[in-house]
Formats: sequence, structure tokens, C-alpha cells
Amino acid sequence: MKLPQNISYPLKDEWSTEDIVKATEFYYAVEKLNTTKIERKIFFNKYADFVKVAPMKMTQKQLDREFYQLSGLSIYQAVQFARKTEKDYLHLKIQ
Repeated sequence: MKLPQNISYPLKDEWSTEDIVKATEFYYAVEKLNTTKIERKIFFNKYADFVKVAPMKMTQKQLDREFYQLSGLSIYQAVQFARKTEKDYLHLKIQ
């Protein structure tokens, strides 16, 4: 699977600049997990920040759907993969 270049990230109007930065860093971490590799603890730190920005599951699912439409990547699948993997570096090979 080839990722689109210049992926747009789903953001919320009510988010502060700090929230936008945290969400954007997490989206980028999901991209890295799918395209190259990312350190496990860094991925989970970025995920924890994302959950603080979007604490409601409904919002997380909406953002995941939007992110998937924009990039072809799933936040849910990335997090599930990371939880099941014990390795220090994560890489989910997409097809």
C-alpha cells in the first residue's frame, strides 16, 4: 500500500494549539509505525497524549474514521498491534 503524500490530519476546531500539536504528533507516530518503525514507548507516550486531547471513545472513533479516509491508516489497528507486540521497536507492515 502506498500512502498519499501530504496527508491531512483530522483536527477539532475547539482544540488549543497544544492539543493540535499533540494530536498531530500522534498521527505522525501512527504513520511511522506503518511506514518505518517507532520506539514502543514513544508510540504509547504519543497515544497517551492523544487520549488526553480526545478522551471520549466516540471522538476517538470519529477521528480514526477521518484519519483512515485521509491516509488509509487505522489508529485502532496501530494501537491494537502495539498492545500485542512486546518488541522495543514497532513496525506494522501494510500491504
